[in-house]
Amino acid sequence: MILFCPDLVGKEEVKAVCVGNGDFVRPVLNPCIKEKCVAYKDGYCKKYHNKVEGEREK
Repeated sequence: MILFCPDLVGKEEVKAVCVGNGDFVRPVLNPCIKEKCVAYKDGYCKKYHNKVEGEREK
């Protein structure tokens, strides 16, 4: 399982189907881009000091 990068988080605005309240903003999480990132080296993120490849939970 590849962990999500805090630098690659975006947002998506969702409009309500009916008029009135109900509009909301949903976060969009993107996975680590690994070798394309300058902070990545051998499965480790030097910027956030953690492993990029996480263990899958059962």
